Amino acid sequence: MRRNPPVPVALLALGSAQVRERFVKWLRNANIEIELASSATDALVRLGGRTHALLFTDRLELVQAVRQLHAGSASRVIFVDVDGTVGAREALRRGANDCMPAEASGGEEFWAHLTTARRIASLSSALQLALTDNRILSTIDELTRCGSRRFFEHEFPREVERAVRLRRALSLVMCDIDHFKTVNDTQGHETGDEVLREFAARLAHGLRLGEDWVARIGGEEFAVVLPEVPSGEALQIAQRLCERVQAGPYEAATGPLRVTGSFGVTGFEPQRGQRRISPHELVKAADAALYGSKRAGRNRVTALSPD
Repeated sequence: MRRNPPVPVALLALGSAQVRERFVKWLRNANIEIELASSATDALVRLGGRTHALLFTDRLELVQAVRQLHAGSASRVIFVDVDGTVGAREALRRGANDCMPAEASGGEEFWAHLTTARRIASLSSALQLALTDNRILSTIDELTRCGSRRFFEHEFPREVERAVRLRRALSLVMCDIDHFKTVNDTQGHETGDEVLREFAARLAHGLRLGEDWVARIGGEEFAVVLPEVPSGEALQIAQRLCERVQAGPYEAATGPLRVTGSFGVTGFEPQRGQRRISPHELVKAADAALYGSKRAGRNRVTALSPD
């Protein structure tokens, strides 16, 4: 997941066209991406929609308004004292992080301000990249490359809410690998990892690309989410998955293994006036169905209604 860091972004809300053009030239030379705001209101809208590393403005009322926004809307607010009448003390009191003149006649001091701004922009860029990578990594199970438990806990309630709002069917399949502990105990954890990877791959191979999704929610337990699929159709899909995961041996370093899985299915189709189904109820029903398959001898599919 390595990629280039995002380009630092500076928002310019400067009333003087001459000063604005000057800062555009300087910041572009510093390789800082620029957005121009036509007014204080426009600046607040842009800050609300995107994180900016820097804000350059000559409007004290905008500085104060920005400090009322959520943390992180702008990493550093720089007040540009166009005519030199405001002063650094007043700008800082209003909430600015820095105060600088509008012209480069200040010599080294002026360029020091811009150098500091560039460093802040680069730091903000690196932090945003780190946060983005952490969010991505936290949604993926590193071993199987399917969704993580955290991803499931975040996304499945959203799938339920969407199904209710649009009155579309939604089904959930819970499954796990039969006798997986025995595989780990007799073949070793490396072989167990190979089995987990192959099991997840066989599950995903039998699903609709870009619509259905799989998450590993426990050691050897997986959830398969089927948006817009009624429970009757989900039962047939689960039966196909049950057959797929045992179709042919699993090639491991210790030799070929026969692997089976147990499945539990539930689902709902929202109707007007119907009691609202919660994500917890669906997970509970699918879990109960899964353990029903376990009690009945494993390597099979059981369906239960969330009611």
